[in-house]
Order: sequence, then structure tokens, then C-alpha cells
Amino acid sequence: MHNADDVIADGRLATFAVLKRPTPSTVALIGTGFYLQPKGGFATAAHVALEAEQQLAATPDSVGIAHTLPNGKTRFLPIWKFFVHPTADVAFGIPRYEFVDDTSGNVIKPKVLSLTSQMPEIGAKVSTWGYPLHRVIDDPAGQSVHLQPDFYDGVLEEYFLDRGPSAKLKPPYFRTSINLHGGSSGGPVFNAAGEVFGVASCSYDGATDIAFVTPIGTLLELEIPEHISDSVKGGPTVSLRELVSRGRIVADACSSPFLGKGGA
Repeated sequence: MHNADDVIADGRLATFAVLKRPTPSTVALIGTGFYLQPKGGFATAAHVALEAEQQLAATPDSVGIAHTLPNGKTRFLPIWKFFVHPTADVAFGIPRYEFVDDTSGNVIKPKVLSLTSQMPEIGAKVSTWGYPLHRVIDDPAGQSVHLQPDFYDGVLEEYFLDRGPSAKLKPPYFRTSINLHGGSSGGPVFNAAGEVFGVASCSYDGATDIAFVTPIGTLLELEIPEHISDSVKGGPTVSLRELVSRGRIVADACSSPFLGKGGA
């Protein structure tokens, strides 16, 4: 993975599992997400966000980030809010708090991945990082999750701009040969240089050599409030593309056609 600070590092510091806790003693995996901002703003798939929103409506703070800290420990951080694209399978999320070191009291900033405006060539090697290999462990105190993230590799096979074969997605999207396991939805999809050009979306039931990927340009179309607060309703908004131009999200060229409207 190519982090925004140009340091190649453990992927668990820049990505995370999205978990729901319907009750204090139960837990389940919803999908994967990855950080866009040091304060915790992140990307995931729209269908992951919508499932999370249903759970949050029933039980506030019951969906969160399971993030691995630099010391190797994993912490659960509740998610405050999602902003979901109206047509593309992408969403932007904001955690309720930042991670704080229990010993020093200092805020722990997550690694941030670099987005790219360049579409890989058809036939190029691509990969995603996700959390499908997990185990829910039952014990007297309640359930816990043992996470085993990993890379899943394939090649870029086709790009659909106007029409495509998936009944679940609206173009634009890519078709790849990645084996997209359950729980990988919302994860970053990388080019050979480790830069993020898409978000893992879905596959066909039972398929092992096909995965659809939504272009990162659709994510940058999302509008979020200029000022994030529970107490502020309405007010001005700003696109994620504008945050790129301000340097608050790292992308190589936000004016590139590949990052343009509709991912064209």
C-alpha cells in the first residue's frame, strides 16, 4: 500500500473492518473501510454504509471501526455518520471520536492511503485488501472477532461507463478477476504501485474470479458538511474533490478526467 506519507507500511494501519454490535455481547462483520484523513474520515461501499445506518438507527454507537493500532492492539471506535453516494456504491464515513493512547493521552493518527486519478491498463495487475478471513469467538463474556486481513489479487478486465453486466451496480464500474470474499466490500483496490483507484463493490454469488470495483472518482463527488457537528444542522457543504484541492485528502490529480463527473 502507498500511504500518503510515502511510507509503505502495514495495511492494518490504513484499513479496518467495519463491525456491528447488535447487543453488548454479540458482534458481526459488515465490511471493510480505509482512511482518507488523519482524523479518521474514511471510505467504504455504499451498501456497507446502508447496512450500518440501519443498525445505528436501532442502536446508536453499535457500529464501528475495528482498527489496529501501531502497538498491534485492536480498538473499536463507534462511527458517527455516513454520507452515501446516490447511485454509485461508495460512501464517506466519520468516526465519533479519534483514537487516543491510553498511556500518554495523545491522539493516534491513522495511516492515510493515496488516491490516484490514473486508470490501470486493461490486463494490469490489481489487488484489494479486506477482512473476510475472520472468526467470531464465543466466550462467557460475549463474542469477539479474530481478524485476519490480507491482499486478494487479480487483473483489471473491463471498464463499463454507460452499461454493464452487474444487476446490483450502476456504471461507471470496473470488472476484475479478484476473488471478492464476503467482508471485503468497501476495501481499497490498488494498482501495481499501491495507489487506490477504486472501491471493492460486489461479485456474483458463488463466483471466484470476478469482482466489480467502483472508480474512486465517484467517491470524490460526495458532498459533506463544511463543519461537522451534532449541533449544526444544514449549512454549507463541500465536496471531497474540493478537500483534495485543499490538501485534506491525498490524490495525485483531482482534475483528471478519470476523477471527473461519473468517473468518465
